[in-house]
Amino acid sequence: MKKVCLLLICFVFLTFTACSQAKPLKESRFLLDTLVEITIYNKNSQDVMSELFDKIQAFENKFSKYAEDSEISQINNNAGTYVNVSEDTFELIEQSLYFSEISDGLFDISIGPLVDLWGINQENPRVPTQREIDLAKEKIGYRNISLNRENMSVSVAEGMSLDTGAIAKGFITDRLVSVLRERKIESALLNLGGNLYLYGTKPDGSDWTIGIRDPFGLQGDYMATVSLKDTSIVTSGIYERYFEADGKRYHHILNPKTGYPEDNELASVSIISPSSTMCDGLSTTCFLLGLGKGMELIESLENAEAIMITRDKKVYLSSGLKNGKIPFKLVDTNYTVVN
Repeated sequence: MKKVCLLLICFVFLTFTACSQAKPLKESRFLLDTLVEITIYNKNSQDVMSELFDKIQAFENKFSKYAEDSEISQINNNAGTYVNVSEDTFELIEQSLYFSEISDGLFDISIGPLVDLWGINQENPRVPTQREIDLAKEKIGYRNISLNRENMSVSVAEGMSLDTGAIAKGFITDRLVSVLRERKIESALLNLGGNLYLYGTKPDGSDWTIGIRDPFGLQGDYMATVSLKDTSIVTSGIYERYFEADGKRYHHILNPKTGYPEDNELASVSIISPSSTMCDGLSTTCFLLGLGKGMELIESLENAEAIMITRDKKVYLSSGLKNGKIPFKLVDTNYTVVN
């Protein structure tokens, strides 16, 4: 008996009285294989809203491996040959390789063969045989992705398949933020399936208060809050996408070196940074690295903070949260903050 669960929203927006007074423009659409919700608090912002959703659709048409005509599909279908791509696709892959380097290959967008094999994001996921996993692993290796910036082209080795699911939403979010700045929007919330960007402040000038999802609770349950402005927050966790087989849960965060969903002490990792691309890439990277190495990486980087929750309900905070630079409040006494 298999059970598939898809939980799209990783955070909880707490109630804002001031926001409701601002009569926001709010719109939701199903894009990027998730629910995308945008809220803009400026008046006369319908044109901006339409522009944002048009951009999301255009990026999906470029980045989705499931769209036959996407640039990622063209790369995958022409392995061994350089394929000309847009600057957006080139930069997305280029930034992905950065996370591969700092994680020693644990973050790897050439993980497509494993993603397809497990099918955790599809209708009929299954536990592959060890032989199937070993064969898929042979097709993975970010060092076999070649970039030629001079003519904006990308090539992958035979058998490889790129999957941008671990970084595309963050990359797209940053592009949407650029539109908000260009259009002089003062206050907005971007939620790309749990990839959040708190743009500006609330209309009353105060910070946004975001609830951090309880990884062991129901959707809508939160165990802590953080106060943020002009920044992104993204979580990777064992509760987001998973299926169950023979009494065991298999989540979607696959380790390209073992071929299996990562099974370490972590239940979730939330990353806070002005760059949503950094949040997206680091949330997966740090989850795969584990608590010790993941937190060590965060402390070595500028403009990145982390909340790591272990399976025994302990909460570990990076220095910017410990020292109060980013206000953090534990609200669930079942959890313990480790100093």
